[in-house]
Amino acid sequence: MPLSVLIVDGFGAILAVAGFAMAFRQRFVRGLFGQPPKPPAPSRSDHDDPAPDPLTYILRIAGVMMMGFGIVLAGMVTLYHLA
Repeated sequence: MPLSVLIVDGFGAILAVAGFAMAFRQRFVRGLFGQPPKPPAPSRSDHDDPAPDPLTYILRIAGVMMMGFGIVLAGMVTLYHLA
């Protein structure tokens, strides 16, 4: 395989790992951003509905999109080269 394909595959793998960390390892990513870890949720009751943390949803959505983009980018370049 040419070096350019390996470089793009490596970049895609980095994007996939970073996206996975953003989506599913949020405590680690919050530490990188300098944000304190999300406090544990209090016991739920019908009357108490604390506002959800918007950073949680931002990290989930952006992380899944980044992970998918990395996988698709690396896969398309590799499959195009193998065709």
